[in-house]
Amino acid sequence: MNRLVKIEILKIRTNASFWVLAVLHIAIILLVILSGKMFLRSLSIQGETISNLIDPGAIPLYQFPDIWHNITYVAAFLKFILAIYVIISITSEISYDTLRQNIMNGLSRKDFIVSKLFLVVLLALASTLFLFFTGLIIGFTSTPDPRLHDVIKYSGFIPAYFLLLTVYLVFALLIGLLIRKTGLALGLMFLYTLIIEPIIAFRIHTEWIKGLLPIKSINNLIHMPFVKYALREVKDYVAPLDMVIVSVYAALFIWFIYLLLKKRDL
Repeated sequence: MNRLVKIEILKIRTNASFWVLAVLHIAIILLVILSGKMFLRSLSIQGETISNLIDPGAIPLYQFPDIWHNITYVAAFLKFILAIYVIISITSEISYDTLRQNIMNGLSRKDFIVSKLFLVVLLALASTLFLFFTGLIIGFTSTPDPRLHDVIKYSGFIPAYFLLLTVYLVFALLIGLLIRKTGLALGLMFLYTLIIEPIIAFRIHTEWIKGLLPIKSINNLIHMPFVKYALREVKDYVAPLDMVIVSVYAALFIWFIYLLLKKRDL
């Protein structure tokens, strides 16, 4: 196991694509979060109001406990950046015969799957920890009187974000292994995520059936939080059933990955 971890970390350390996408991922998350904070502050200073009723500066977007739900929802939109690297990683190994060479040198197909799953978990964990510490810093600096109860409340969205990101990256890993070509794999991932599944969901009129679709179920872990500031009801918790559905998809994706590697000629 340690050998697999060292191999994957070495690949990351020497891969320029990883560092570019990692920095891009962090920079965009920070940019979106901080720009929203500055925008609301600017409106408040100028005396602007929302619908002639709400002072923008009074909206607790970045205060405990709301910050956990808000930043994880925003960060979830940027999961595709890390998915790009996962696809580049697996397709490059196939294109340059690194996968075949590793297996010829004694690495089993199961070991290869484990090493790539380690990469997925590492990326998801790093992103989650970054978001957690960002939330703590911004939350403590934005909340007038932070209390432990408020800091902990809604923090369940942090592990939910980790699960969401992990399963989406496993999905990207499956797509990359299935298609093998970087451009085609990226195209299929975006086509399915942004066009194919939304069209399928649009044609399904039963809500719970829509929730069984893979990308829909992943996104259902963290629902839109901002409408509550317009006094509309919002799902401000992570439903256990949603976590079960996503976990089942994770198991299915890993099983398909195993079947592909087991049966396909490398």
